[in-house]
Amino acid sequence: MHTNDRFLRVTAVVIAMTVLLAGCFGGRGGDDEGDANSISVWMFPQGDDEVAIRAMESAFEEANAGKDVEIIVYPEDEYVTKVNTALVAGNPPDIAIIESDDWMKAGYVVELTDKLADWEVDVEDYNPGGLSRGALENDPANGIYGIGTFLGGNVLVFNKAMFDDAGIDYPSGEESMTFQEYADICRQLAQPSDNPEENVYGCSMPSDIAFGFYPIYGEDGRQAEGNINAPELAEAFDTGAGLINDGVAPSSSVLDTIAVSDLFAQGQMAISWSDFTAVATYEEAEIEFGMAPFFVVEGQESFVDTWTAPWGTFTESAHPEDALLFLEFIATEAQEVQMAETPDPPLSTVVAEAAGYGDDDPVKQEFLAVLANARPLPFAPPGEENWDPVEVMRLLTIDQEPSAQPILDQMAAAAQPRLDEVWERWDSFDQAQFEEQVEEEQAEASASAEE
Repeated sequence: MHTNDRFLRVTAVVIAMTVLLAGCFGGRGGDDEGDANSISVWMFPQGDDEVAIRAMESAFEEANAGKDVEIIVYPEDEYVTKVNTALVAGNPPDIAIIESDDWMKAGYVVELTDKLADWEVDVEDYNPGGLSRGALENDPANGIYGIGTFLGGNVLVFNKAMFDDAGIDYPSGEESMTFQEYADICRQLAQPSDNPEENVYGCSMPSDIAFGFYPIYGEDGRQAEGNINAPELAEAFDTGAGLINDGVAPSSSVLDTIAVSDLFAQGQMAISWSDFTAVATYEEAEIEFGMAPFFVVEGQESFVDTWTAPWGTFTESAHPEDALLFLEFIATEAQEVQMAETPDPPLSTVVAEAAGYGDDDPVKQEFLAVLANARPLPFAPPGEENWDPVEVMRLLTIDQEPSAQPILDQMAAAAQPRLDEVWERWDSFDQAQFEEQVEEEQAEASASAEE
């Protein structure tokens, strides 16, 4: 999601330029009157999900004679800018991945909550963590604006043979370990060696992921002080840094030369994190592994980070009825198409269970079961950039700072004023402010190009 907090007024000249730029992008929005049955779909690369959306395109066209779905894939780093420009020009695509909360908040995206009821789809059918990715402020109670087809997730994977050899019980698939419990297991499983090829790490400690699940701005997303610098979070940082400093978890310099997934696949790491895309690598390496929810800070409930690509439509779609017809297909039949085309489960847990996801694959069964720990994260508007868990870990491991608490105290104090600013912006955010934001982004891009 890309945002900018400084605003200027939109002028008629800029609007005219915007229309021109939209035409130059090469992607057609929804106003091509020459093909009334064509449904434009914009996306950025989605890996296996791109394979699935092509299959959905074929299945939808077969089920709806005369309808033509046209998919345009933009580079991820250009995607939000292109949609922003199309929205301001009044020429959006019919369907798109709803990648920016700004689009929902400013009223550009059609709310689907009542539509789902019309389609006889219960929101309870979907994984709550994945569903929140297409909801305003991560909360379906505030409105659902996008529906995904697949469900991705970050889980822990552990080498069963290593646990068996050490006489350690497998982690629970139903309850998260705390940082301390994870660290204790990590230390027991590590097999240090002066020979890098024989060294076995007990675990990984991914600072960008491990600390991202904590409610750093509180449950309402508005309070940095007391949350970023919570004593239990500082203790978790100290625990994680200790694993790296003692060599039982790989340092950043090690990970610059070899990926975590490769260490695990080579039998040089006992427990780590992974999404489902690495499973084939582990199976090919003949690693017998299990899965568990992610470890959490003391006092947090169990958690698994999940995601999807939430598809939605815009209020100025040139083909609103066809767009909703395609989204109905996404919310229903396409869930099974997704499951047939990719290893990921569908967003709908009900469809996954009814269609027998994982009946012939215990790894898929376990993955789906662990994803039941998913839940939405508290929302905070983008723009507060003082919180930086990677920097905290760098200071504790490379600079050898003795404690995370003073580092986090300083970050919390710096973050609070900025957090207040982004919330003030968000609470009043509307289409006029969105247009001003896009104008400034275009001006900055033009200035950079001239340089």
